[in-house]
Amino acid sequence: MTNYIIFDKMHKKLVTKPFKNAGKTFLKEFYIAHYAINTNISDIGAEKYILNPKLFAKRFIAVLAQAGKNGETIVAYDTSSYLSLKLAKNFIINNANIKEEMKQILNPLELTTDFLADTLHINAFVINKDIVQRIKSRIQHPFDSFKAAFYYGADIRADEYSNRELNNFFDTVKLKRVRFSREFKPSGYELMQYAPKIALKMAGSVLLDAFDNGADFLIVSDTRIFYLMDRKRKEIEHAMGREIPIYLLTLPQVALMATGITDKNALGFSAHKIKPTLLG
Repeated sequence: MTNYIIFDKMHKKLVTKPFKNAGKTFLKEFYIAHYAINTNISDIGAEKYILNPKLFAKRFIAVLAQAGKNGETIVAYDTSSYLSLKLAKNFIINNANIKEEMKQILNPLELTTDFLADTLHINAFVINKDIVQRIKSRIQHPFDSFKAAFYYGADIRADEYSNRELNNFFDTVKLKRVRFSREFKPSGYELMQYAPKIALKMAGSVLLDAFDNGADFLIVSDTRIFYLMDRKRKEIEHAMGREIPIYLLTLPQVALMATGITDKNALGFSAHKIKPTLLG
């Protein structure tokens, strides 16, 4: 039986409650055995990997090695955390010199680079066919009057989210899926520091594409994307020259609401600037 360890140390400057609160509630509601990893290391944003991959990998090596030693799989609540751990692991195992250097760091901790943990995004649980069957048996509030778009972003490949499983989840909660041309386009977050006007227009193009194709809300999987599209909405609307009345949800939030969970704290709704209207 796989043991799951939760990496919940998301980027401190971003919006984490819609991911962390809903993620914790989802794991509890569907009886997925887990515990949170004991670490002071937080995600700093997957985009930072490119600046100094060795330093980036060094940040996560102990977490990966400790979980790997115990045969555990790390579960991340958002895409940035998921990618950060995955990028760090791949960099270490694909570079012999780096692997040896990291081994020296781990020796005093009685850990090794020979066993580095795999990482899963919590969305993989939400759309898992067995869990979707359990969701189906608990449906109380189907989304049959709503349409939604799922935003992958530029960081995630399509094969990481099986379309068959994702569509099955949408069908199970009676939610009509809207496809749009910018599903895999960048959000603009990486450019906010250097070219904010361009970044805001990139984010606005994604939101408008989903909205103009009929989506009531956009499902996002990354704290960076959520921060940009929720917290910077007025700036985005100003850059695009029009209002964009579409709100954001995470996949666990959708699953929980469909099964009758309405507690706003458990769902992380208190952190939304653009308030979802589903719960009033």
